[in-house]
Amino acid sequence: MKCVICSREADKKGYCELHMKAYESIVKKYDVWKKALETSWKEYLSEIVKNSLTGELAKEVAEYLIRGGEKQSVTQS
Repeated sequence: MKCVICSREADKKGYCELHMKAYESIVKKYDVWKKALETSWKEYLSEIVKNSLTGELAKEVAEYLIRGGEKQSVTQS
């Protein structure tokens, strides 16, 4: 199976190893943003895409998620 974002071989959740690491990082850091800024999942993803310091892989994952790559937003406690 190919990665949903690029042409590399996918492991889990449809992402290649590199995009999976970016995805996990995005999800992990959302909890901090949510508490600090009371931001929604979509707003958070938009900020990732706009941030000039964000890496390309993370931007690609965020753009994919914004376009509806997942059916539900991430909810962490």
